Amino acid sequence: MKLLLNLLPAICFFATYKFSDHNLIYATIAVVISSVITLGGSWILQGKITRIQIVVILTLLVFAIPTIMVKDPSFIKWKVSVVNCVIASGLLICQFGFGKDIVEALTGYKTPIPAAVLKKATVALAVYFIACAFLNYVIAFRLPDFMNVSSDEAENIWVNYKTYGNGILNAVFMFATFAWVYGKLTAEQKEALEKLVIDVKDQHVGKGAEKIAETAEVRCGADKNKDR
Repeated sequence: MKLLLNLLPAICFFATYKFSDHNLIYATIAVVISSVITLGGSWILQGKITRIQIVVILTLLVFAIPTIMVKDPSFIKWKVSVVNCVIASGLLICQFGFGKDIVEALTGYKTPIPAAVLKKATVALAVYFIACAFLNYVIAFRLPDFMNVSSDEAENIWVNYKTYGNGILNAVFMFATFAWVYGKLTAEQKEALEKLVIDVKDQHVGKGAEKIAETAEVRCGADKNKDR
């Protein structure tokens, strides 16, 4: 239920865009309304709203309100690039400025990852998010020049990328980073990290991701047997 609730804004954005004759303003209105519903649903289901959810809704409003008021889709298109740059900056500032990783800063959970490994992973993630910011800029604003497509076609490609393309890239890179970090940990650190992943998943994703958890448990079990 919580997983479906978290996916609601993306579903509403995509569906509204497709069924409103590719009207990005209507799609933006739909994502704002559905995000507010998601926030309310989280409050009902959990009895609280997390810091991540607050950051997400405030960021959305910063770009959605000008889009709706001025009726200019450029604002909402910039959101992905700006958010990626903010994430990259946040990673670096938290790690090298305050000595905290981004998970601890946003959720309050302290990770059991050694400092040297964490620093390398943080730099890799920051570089990745900066690259994603540039990629979104290209797809959102420069695609007609690079691919000789119309503005409408370019906008449709951007909506598809924003809805699921960017998410797929994030999932693949996050999985690869997690796998690399996991391979650097001791058995005790792996066990502590497993518990952290489950706690964060339950708090921010919901019980609907059992298959992911089962896959992680199978892999963790295999690693434990190997360690023995």
